[in-house]
Amino acid sequence: MASDHFDASDRNRRFLRYVVEECLEGRAQQIKAYCIAVSVFNREPSFDPQSDPIVRLEAGRLRRSLEHYYLTAGRNDPIRIVVPKGGYAPRFERLSDAPSPDLPNPLTVPATETSRRPVSLRIAGLAAMVLIAVGLTGLMIGRNLATPLDVEEALALGPHPVVAGAEPRGTEPTPPLSAALSSAVDAPMSIVVGPFRTTGQSVEDGALAAMLTDEIAGGLANRIDLPVRIDPPQTATLPHQGLRLSGSLQGHDAAVRLVVHLTDLATGTVLWSTSLDRPSGPEGMPMPQSLAAGIIDPLTAAQGPLLPVAAARLRAKPTASLSPRECAFLASGRHEVPPAERSALRGCLTSAASVLTTSTGEAARLWSALSLLQSDAYRAERNDDALNDALAAALRATELEPASLRPLTALYTAYCLRGQYTPCFAAGQRALQASPGNAHVLGDLGLWHVEAGQSAKGLPLLEQAMERDPAQRERLLPAYSLALQRHGHPDSTKLEFEVTAAAPAQAALAVAFVQMGRMDEAKAAATRALAADPDFARRAAREQRIQPLPPTLDAAIRSSYAMVGLAAPASESVTR
Repeated sequence: MASDHFDASDRNRRFLRYVVEECLEGRAQQIKAYCIAVSVFNREPSFDPQSDPIVRLEAGRLRRSLEHYYLTAGRNDPIRIVVPKGGYAPRFERLSDAPSPDLPNPLTVPATETSRRPVSLRIAGLAAMVLIAVGLTGLMIGRNLATPLDVEEALALGPHPVVAGAEPRGTEPTPPLSAALSSAVDAPMSIVVGPFRTTGQSVEDGALAAMLTDEIAGGLANRIDLPVRIDPPQTATLPHQGLRLSGSLQGHDAAVRLVVHLTDLATGTVLWSTSLDRPSGPEGMPMPQSLAAGIIDPLTAAQGPLLPVAAARLRAKPTASLSPRECAFLASGRHEVPPAERSALRGCLTSAASVLTTSTGEAARLWSALSLLQSDAYRAERNDDALNDALAAALRATELEPASLRPLTALYTAYCLRGQYTPCFAAGQRALQASPGNAHVLGDLGLWHVEAGQSAKGLPLLEQAMERDPAQRERLLPAYSLALQRHGHPDSTKLEFEVTAAAPAQAALAVAFVQMGRMDEAKAAATRALAADPDFARRAAREQRIQPLPPTLDAAIRSSYAMVGLAAPASESVTR
């Protein structure tokens, strides 16, 4: 736990400390899901392990963190901690020839020849056992084959492996493709992740590919409201209105290349493809969290490929046939929602959240989506009742899940729109604790600090957000230039962000010149922006609708754009 290379969340560190200390106190047989949930995750005494999978999911993440640590910085550690699948009591293994340490743990095993082998060889044996158990084909040298699933998580969660609230996987034979296409519109939508193949020959490559699949699935489940599943291709049943994210991991001595495809599950059509290169670090392979973030951020950006495709497909369905998860996705998916659709989604979410009694996590998800929907309604209509409803729904969500990102995002949004900045920023800090370094939260808080007249606090937050997620530059750069000017920057033409020939940077420069009254220079910058991207004005207007800025910042930027010819035609309207 003292190592900088042990990459685990705070609560997984608490998880590890708890199970190890309980084991050392001789209470290994009492290490159960219920005790962990109440003692580590602060769940209520009414916690039901069958309906809330948090302990099983976090145990899987902890195992992967331990595996990665022992593959890299901890590969020479004399004693290793293993949390065996199928349980939570740890096992301790000595890698030397000396006898095993005398630990009061009934699950401690002797340091046999097997346990003294390098961890890569033991992982290879474990991978082979897992592959045999689930009837898959193993990782073979020089072949692009499927990586193993986390079997314990899959089996513990029932007949269908899920990451977050996935729909059950059917057991009927796969129907013909024509039948699948004809009924796909009415089928529930979900995102299927994996498998990520590996072209490398080492067990470390296979382990990294397996961890990457889990990291991407977990990241997507935290980022979007649609169900996310981990599935090998042969179990994906049709008809299915969903998308698959998969690809390959290509390892080399100096770098790792990740190639990713987003495909239509029903037809196999590739909708989007990208590649990501990461240099190998001093400890070998790059962290799977870094690789996953490099895919998830552009994939789920407002202008990225996932949200518009999924939203368009869901909007083709009758509103009455949408599942609560699909309503939540449309309510908080950062796209334009007309008033009639907003009313229907509000009814869908309210009725679904009100009747949920067994899943606090699912109810919190729906109340959070309802809150964000009502916040957007307030922005569009300036209806105080909508804003009051937004705050009430956010408070309900945070009562159910006080430390989760979605409820806290809804809460700080509602408070800031009401001008209640003290509770807004307090909720924002809690959101950053729930998701450290989250670029979208950093950007939101930076904008609201500038809105509140606190440019000195807002500027570094905006800088961090743009550094972590360059896709946010278009959204944040104009506000950043305004903040520099308001903060009394000695020469706002020398903006601290990199002023390139790209349209967003030139548009931000135009805003700064407008604020300084230097209109000729402002118009010249706007001309350069349109030369770089003739469609910039229309795209910027749409971005302002789907990811609106705080009110006074939004008004100042819109006014500046209008003065220099960067405003979209007034005839453009919001349509379904």
